Order: sequence, then C-alpha cells, then structure tokens
Amino acid sequence: MQHTELNTLSKKTSLFQQGHVPADLRILQSFQLLLEEHFREVRDPAFFANRLGVTLLSLNRVCRSHLGMTVYEIMQHRLHQEALKLLQFSTLSVKEITYELGMDSPSYFCRCFRKIMNMSPMEYRKKFNDS
Repeated sequence: MQHTELNTLSKKTSLFQQGHVPADLRILQSFQLLLEEHFREVRDPAFFANRLGVTLLSLNRVCRSHLGMTVYEIMQHRLHQEALKLLQFSTLSVKEITYELGMDSPSYFCRCFRKIMNMSPMEYRKKFNDS
C-alpha cells in the first residue's frame, strides 16, 4: 500500500474506533433495535424503512449486503427464532404461541413452522424435551 492509502485507512479506522460508524451499519443497528421492539405486531417491511427514514429498497440493500437476507426474510427469521424459544422454554400451547407472536391463525403458524422445520411445532417440542 502506498503512504496515502495507509493514511486514509488509518483515518477511517480511527473514525470507526471513535464511534463514527458508517451510515449503513447505523441503519442496520437501528433496524435490529426496531425489529426487536416490533417483531410481534409488524408484518410490513416498509414500516421499518419509514421509521428509519430510508426507502425499503435502501434498507433491503443494507440488509442483503451485511446479513444476506431481505428485510422480510429477517423479520420471518426473528419470528421463527422466537417460536423456537417459546416451544423450548415455555408451557404455552401452540395456539397461545401463535397469538403471542402476533399471528391470527394457529393452522397457518403450524404450516409455516412445518415448512421450515419439516415437523410440527408439537413434534419439535417433544424432540427438544426428549433430548
């Protein structure tokens, strides 16, 4: 590397260490915080883009670039992670978990769960508890 390139890299590293985070990482961090707050009730990816003051296209680009998934896919992944946690560590019924996750239909929840896990929520719970 040439001397000027090293200086530029050094300045960028210094800014990052001082809390000057690149804009796309700030957006991603803010999105993750909003998602944690609203994943149970919000189903529209545009909600997050609007709250962050960016277009959905921009938010999708940031998410795909850093996480390899679209906003919608990240939202679905977060719901799925919560479903797994509730099945593993709670005594809530599948119906109660469905409503806890902000979904209206236990049968739809079961279909989605089976599509991802290749087993029903109750089969998953039994398998987890048996291990």
